[in-house]
Amino acid sequence: MKIEFEINNYQLSFINEMIADNLLEPSKATSKENRSFIYLMIEIANKLLKKAIDKRGVKKVFKLSLKYYEAVAVHQFLLLYIDYEQTEKRRVTREIIGIINQKLV
Repeated sequence: MKIEFEINNYQLSFINEMIADNLLEPSKATSKENRSFIYLMIEIANKLLKKAIDKRGVKKVFKLSLKYYEAVAVHQFLLLYIDYEQTEKRRVTREIIGIINQKLV
């Protein structure tokens, strides 16, 4: 099952930046579950980077299509690394989490 949601370039670049800043090396994972989650996020990150390259310079919102389990993984990743201080990062993260959460229901 695929999940489609609308996102803009700023939000997409924000997700890519958040993944790049917070994703651990697979060799540093302590369990099989963590390692598999990291590998899944690497695959998703590659997909999102390709989308960012294709959509660079686009000002309007566009559709991003992820498989259900990929959307859940991104959702969980953002929840895990959300910034709890009242900053622009937190606002954008909550916005993206809300968009994904609406589609996962």
